[in-house]
Amino acid sequence: MFKTKGFSSNNSLKRRAIIVDAPDLPPEEAEFYITSVGIADTEKGEVPEAQGLDFEVETLYEEESNAEESEVSDNGNGNHSLIDVKGIGAGTAKNLIKVGVGSVKELVSSDPEKVASKINGVSSKMVLEWQTNAKTLLSV
Repeated sequence: MFKTKGFSSNNSLKRRAIIVDAPDLPPEEAEFYITSVGIADTEKGEVPEAQGLDFEVETLYEEESNAEESEVSDNGNGNHSLIDVKGIGAGTAKNLIKVGVGSVKELVSSDPEKVASKINGVSSKMVLEWQTNAKTLLSV
């Protein structure tokens, strides 16, 4: 059982855990505090200095995403890229390129069942839907 101390439970950080009924433990109580850094023994929780985390996540993510976007969207002929087709994201476009479908025109002319059999988690119905969306994109 957990209890707060005092009448104003929202203002107090102090909590009490009570073992009421346990087959192998006697009844016991322990006080703890909920702080900005988590659960602690005192009201003032301190964040320990983490060593070895001196890299910038944003920089690494930006470099990786820019490389992926240029690989997927650069088809060299100025036409629409695969990610312009509704329902196809960057990951799916990369998978399509791996199986030999590198452009929207190739997607439209490909066999849906062959493409679906080469990409894990893709059905021929889904490829047909992409082809319909690609035809709409090409006609615009």
